[in-house]
Amino acid sequence: MWLELHDTNGPIYINMNNVTHFQRVEGQRRTTLVTFAPNSGTCGMFKVQESPEEIIEMLSEEY
Repeated sequence: MWLELHDTNGPIYINMNNVTHFQRVEGQRRTTLVTFAPNSGTCGMFKVQESPEEIIEMLSEEY
């Protein structure tokens, strides 16, 4: 499932099926997401403006 989130440059689309974990950036509202693509074996880290609670709410709305 793809979610439209936002980084400092604007919208970013994250495939939440590849997210292994996410957590709040300490002392901020932002969230760090870590992704893993099993087909290529690559990992990525993204910092988005949405809070973990907002991301969880978006995910629950999709299901």
